[in-house]
Order: sequence, then structure tokens, then C-alpha cells
Amino acid sequence: MTAPPASANLQSGDGYSTRVIRFVSLDLYHTLVGPRPLREVRMAEACADLGMHVEPGAFGRPGVVADDYYSTENGRWPLHTRTTEEQQAFYRAFYGIQLHGAGLPSDHATCEKVRELMWSRRGEWVIHEDALPAIDEMRAAGLTLGILSNTPVDATPMCARLGLAEKVHFIVSSCLVGCEKPDPRIFHVGLEAAGVAAREALHIGDQRLSDSVGAEAVGMETLLLDRTGILADEERFAKIASLHDILPWIRARERAPRAMGQTPGVGSLIR
Repeated sequence: MTAPPASANLQSGDGYSTRVIRFVSLDLYHTLVGPRPLREVRMAEACADLGMHVEPGAFGRPGVVADDYYSTENGRWPLHTRTTEEQQAFYRAFYGIQLHGAGLPSDHATCEKVRELMWSRRGEWVIHEDALPAIDEMRAAGLTLGILSNTPVDATPMCARLGLAEKVHFIVSSCLVGCEKPDPRIFHVGLEAAGVAAREALHIGDQRLSDSVGAEAVGMETLLLDRTGILADEERFAKIASLHDILPWIRARERAPRAMGQTPGVGSLIR
């Protein structure tokens, strides 16, 4: 799909911006698509198999900490380039963070058993109900749309199967770029494909480090997707609860008074 021509970035005489965002990039995993069963449900089931009974909600906040660890490690050294033994060691630590946060044993043996059980319980990725309708809304508004995904394989086939590929102008898979978010290079690939400057772009994702920090670092606006409210304490980045909130946020942002030295992503009108 060819990106639509970028319109002029106009400023009205009354000090209001009339056009700012031309390009919206979207994270794929946990933003447009989600796992079924949910990770915290699988964690609770795995623990039950080991005689540790805990509610799935106990893994909510620990999961956020584990995701930050994932983003940091994956950005430093992409997981799909590591050996099998190195990947297993990573996932022992990843699940250990969640076990410890939930007040459960997190010794090496327990973490290894949980890792094995989680692997055997891996489900499938399904599209979120708001994904396609929100994309249609943004396309109708004339925005260029792209998917920027950290993925060990080309995300295009899965996006095509789920009906996403035909809805966006391009898909950027980290494995083909050679780096993972939050590395600036993957964001610059998206900006170049869209033909816009960073100040004219907005990135949406569910991860603070790989999505919001990465996008902000290159000068893009950013929205942090928090579907469950688990990131209620996050104050650095503007947050939305649904992909349907994107277009209203853009419209509100573009009609807001211009602020000198405003930091991208700060001062959201939707919390």
C-alpha cells in the first residue's frame, strides 16, 4: 500500500497547531494482537501444576517488571540471535522475576520447571477487537500507518493472516532491520518509509522501554497503551486504554495551544 501524500504542517494565526501528526506507527504484540490464553493465566496454571496456588492477578505488576527486563535484554542482545541455552537462561530469569514478585519460590529449579511448563502451554496470537476498527478510523483520517514489531521472523505473514497487512502502508520487522526497539534505527526505518519527520509521527505500544522510551528518543510523540490499568503509576508518558483513543488524542493534540519546549509524549489530554 502506498503512503498518502503528506499534507503541510500548518500553524494557525491564533497560536494553535492545525496539523501535526501525519504518521502513526503501531507495535504489534500486545498492542494489535494479544496472547490466548493470557500469560498470567498460563503462569497461574503452571504454578498450580507445581503445587503453588495463586491467582493470575498476582502476576500483574511483576509482569510489568519482567517486561522491562525483556525490553532491556532484547534491545541489548536480540533473543532470537542467542543460543538455545542462552535463551533458556533468559527465560528462567524472566519467569523468576514474576515468581519473586508474586511471593513465590524463584530458585533455579523452580524457574526451569515454570519455563518448561510455559513453553508447553504457549497459545496463539489473536487480534484485539479494537485493532481493525481503530486502523480504519485512522485511515479514513488520511494518516499513514505502519507496524513496527520486535519479532524473530518476518511479521508480514501473520499480519496478512489476521487482516492487518492490507490495512497498513508497511510493516517493519526487527529481524529484517537487524536491531530491536528501542534501538533508534528501527524507528528511523519507519519514518523514512512514511516520508515524515519525527515531529510529525506518533508511536503506540504497550511497553515503556521498547516503545515509549525508544520513540521519544528519536523525537516522536508516543502513547503508552494500558488496557488493564496496570500502568496507573506511570506518569512520564501519555496513556490510552484503547486503540480507539488514538484519533481523538491526535485531534485534541493538534488543536491544543502550542507550548514552547514541550516534551513529546508529555501532557496527554487522555489519561
